Amino acid sequence: MRLRTALVAVAMVFLLSGASFAADRTSFGLGLGAMYNGVGANVSFLKAEDLKFVALGCTGFGHSSIDGTIWTCGISGGWLKSNILTKKNSKHGLGLTVGLGYDSENSDVEPVLSIPYVFFFKGIVSRGWNLGLAPFVRWDTEGTDLGAFIQVGYQF
Repeated sequence: MRLRTALVAVAMVFLLSGASFAADRTSFGLGLGAMYNGVGANVSFLKAEDLKFVALGCTGFGHSSIDGTIWTCGISGGWLKSNILTKKNSKHGLGLTVGLGYDSENSDVEPVLSIPYVFFFKGIVSRGWNLGLAPFVRWDTEGTDLGAFIQVGYQF
């Protein structure tokens, strides 16, 4: 588990290295999905057909009389390109997201990798709504977990 956590941390640094220096514009977003690390917010660094982001959010939370309040929150980083699927417009983003979440119930760090597809209604570098889907793999105390994030958000 520690090796996976270290690899995800190195991948996050690699994805985001130089993002702010190469950006034409920055953006702030709110929503749910891979771009927001669950339910959360992000800061994006935008360039022509490219969006790199850092997100803070929660992928799980709840309360029970036995366990009390439990939550899984963390940080993620990612990179979306809009010229992979089509060069006609910048509305279709495809990329990679890596993240680390802290599971309060098990006091454990959970690495997550996902491959998001995001549709930007006004284009990847414009303000507006986005929708998408991101299949993911997460490693937790119980083993490997496969699933998908549904993406709904707004970039300001």
